[in-house]
Amino acid sequence: TTPTWTKLGNHASEIASKTHLKTLLKDEERTKSLTYTHNGVYIDFSRQNATVETQSMLLDLARECKVEEKIARMFQGDHLNETEDRAVLHVALRAPRDASIFDKGNNVVPGVWEVLDKIKEFSARVREGQVTGVTGKPLTEFVAIGIGGSYLGPAFIHNALENDPEVLKNADGRTLTFLANVDPVDCVNALKHLDPERTLAIIVSKTFTTAETMRNARTVRAWLTKNLGDESIAKHMVAVSTNLKGVEEFGINPENTFGFWDWVGGRFSASSAVGALPLSLQYGFDIFDKFLQGMRDIDEHVSSSPLEQNIPVLMGLYNVWNTTFLGHSNCAILPYAQAL
Repeated sequence: TTPTWTKLGNHASEIASKTHLKTLLKDEERTKSLTYTHNGVYIDFSRQNATVETQSMLLDLARECKVEEKIARMFQGDHLNETEDRAVLHVALRAPRDASIFDKGNNVVPGVWEVLDKIKEFSARVREGQVTGVTGKPLTEFVAIGIGGSYLGPAFIHNALENDPEVLKNADGRTLTFLANVDPVDCVNALKHLDPERTLAIIVSKTFTTAETMRNARTVRAWLTKNLGDESIAKHMVAVSTNLKGVEEFGINPENTFGFWDWVGGRFSASSAVGALPLSLQYGFDIFDKFLQGMRDIDEHVSSSPLEQNIPVLMGLYNVWNTTFLGHSNCAILPYAQAL
């Protein structure tokens, strides 16, 4: 514990017993002090059961815990993932082309852009009909096969974007399906709605050994070879993986493999090839690049804003306040937009 941690514990007892949110909301100055905006993002902390003093104490706690220093260390490539002794460099996945972010003395940004450029070029060729299936038909039905972090982020983005007018226009009748269920019946049912001649399967597995993913991948491979022959594997399957040997043994052309790195955590992988490839095939790389630009903007906000103006830091501090000090074990997330 720290001195401020102890103060916050005593303060929480006072807030819980004496303060009602209805009373707090009558204070207009408090409301102004606890609302923030950043490039179209508006966040209102005035609905929290907290005072301006609470926030000030939470910021003191952040300083005592050296949060600013740890943010800087993350961007510098320090191994903040102590369990696996790894850097935490998802910010490098959306860094500007000319940025320098290091892991073990190597600037990882050029490698990130090498993969992004490859995805941009490949997805454009597929969408323009330059890359076709074995029968010469264009590939317009995409199946992303993964599980956990290799599926949840890209699927969330797809569901959030698919009804946007600009995005819908870019899809132009293409479809994107995600296969993550370990139940083989779900896989078979999904394939019923696809035309093998137009299908491109994307196998997402860093090691190319994930049991659930490879089971579904083998099911899709069998479906393709049954309908189109063995030569269809190289034409109708691509991979997001670091295991080039495993990819080639599976029958996929290693040139159609898109890599990522061990410093990409599963929950952050949507901005890597894990999300970039399926979403660029479905919607075009320019749409995915806008997503990266938005993430980059928030990354820059986090790295450059003082703690008292740093929205993600404040969100984290209020989570600590609610869970640890007020004892709230549940968090309600209530999106009013159906896409979210």
